[in-house]
Amino acid sequence: MPIATFRGEKSVAAIADKLFVKLTPKQREKAEAALIKENPQLRELATVPEGAILRVPELPELRAKTNRSLENPDAQIARNLAEAVSAYGNHLGERFKAVQKEGKEQLAVLKSGELRKALADAPAYRAVADEAAKALDARAAGLNDRQKAVDAAIKQAVAGLGGKR
Repeated sequence: MPIATFRGEKSVAAIADKLFVKLTPKQREKAEAALIKENPQLRELATVPEGAILRVPELPELRAKTNRSLENPDAQIARNLAEAVSAYGNHLGERFKAVQKEGKEQLAVLKSGELRKALADAPAYRAVADEAAKALDARAAGLNDRQKAVDAAIKQAVAGLGGKR
């Protein structure tokens, strides 16, 4: 069954006019009754949120418009989801870059000559600094692997929704 989105119409007749081509008054009444039968929430139109999904009744004697915005509502939803997932992927990419930069800065401090001089007389602290540097290196390698996996998953999700990344 085809679907449409509720766009804040003020009456069921207005919805019928937007969903079906050139309705006569009698056809409009039939379309309204069928819309209410398929979408009981339309009895209380004021309570229907904008963007709600409506089932469009199949009435052979009436010619339905292909859609109101020249795009199938489920394609609109898929496109919007693809855009949101893609935007989230871009945000994660920026976050990965920031975390990698922070890790490099921390590693530079741990390997700096100034810190090495300061820790020359404290071998226990130098060992802690060396372990921290190893941990940062391992974290950077793991972060790259995770970033690749997340990018692949987002590309797959966007492609599955019919979008482009």
